[in-house]
Amino acid sequence: MKKIISLIFLLIISGEYFYSQDVIKVWGSADPPTRYNLDDEAELFIYLPSEKGDQKTPAVLICPGGGYAGVSLKYEGHAFAKWLASEGIAGIVLKYRLPNQHKEVPFDDAEESMRIIRANAERWNINPDKVGISGFSAGGHLAAILSNRYSKEGLYTHPNFTILFYPVISFEEVTKGGTRTNLLGKDPSSTEIYSFSADRQVTANTPPTIIFVSDNDHSVPSVHSTMYYNALKRNGIPATLYVFPEGEHGWGMIESFKYYDQSLSLLKMWLDTTVFNQ
Repeated sequence: MKKIISLIFLLIISGEYFYSQDVIKVWGSADPPTRYNLDDEAELFIYLPSEKGDQKTPAVLICPGGGYAGVSLKYEGHAFAKWLASEGIAGIVLKYRLPNQHKEVPFDDAEESMRIIRANAERWNINPDKVGISGFSAGGHLAAILSNRYSKEGLYTHPNFTILFYPVISFEEVTKGGTRTNLLGKDPSSTEIYSFSADRQVTANTPPTIIFVSDNDHSVPSVHSTMYYNALKRNGIPATLYVFPEGEHGWGMIESFKYYDQSLSLLKMWLDTTVFNQ
């Protein structure tokens, strides 16, 4: 009951009214491995399909954008999770901690979230072999980097597929919004820049990926997406890229986006082929 009251209060004061079937603190009562005296807590908002079928459902961990200075939960989190749930896919929104130039913070949160999803697969009727990750803008960077990482558990924290919307990919170029600075600081080393450029980290183990971007995105130029697509193809990874003529940046699940219906139709087609039928 306290959890429900706290959630209602949080949504009222933030001006956003959403309902998820459960809210989980990523680290529970334990300290995360990288705390750095940061005040915010990582949380997961769980949206499950309303009808429980005979087959276990896929799941998607959703990483909203915000330039690593905030987390855009409304259109790049909750709204997308609701759409996924309506399509028979568990949508799980990650409100990750902001790094404040401590580079491992959001990645620790994302890896632990993947552990939580697979650990609760039976409870949530999820297929643990069909757990993907999605990200928007800086959240796309988080999702892309995690798609190319392996923890001590190997594939246990590794996504099976990746969905990216106008992602930040390369840190070799500084984008608007301070994404690189917010994660790595003002003077990152060449090694850090290379390690956090997702196109440089692609291997034969990177999961199948779909990317959506607008050609006139001036905040995170579409070349970030094409660089990642090219890196995926060089490594033989199944990849799909859609570049819309206009839309700029940050359209997420905003229905006024000119290609809103088309983007979701294309994503549904890709999910049917790449996820459901595999």
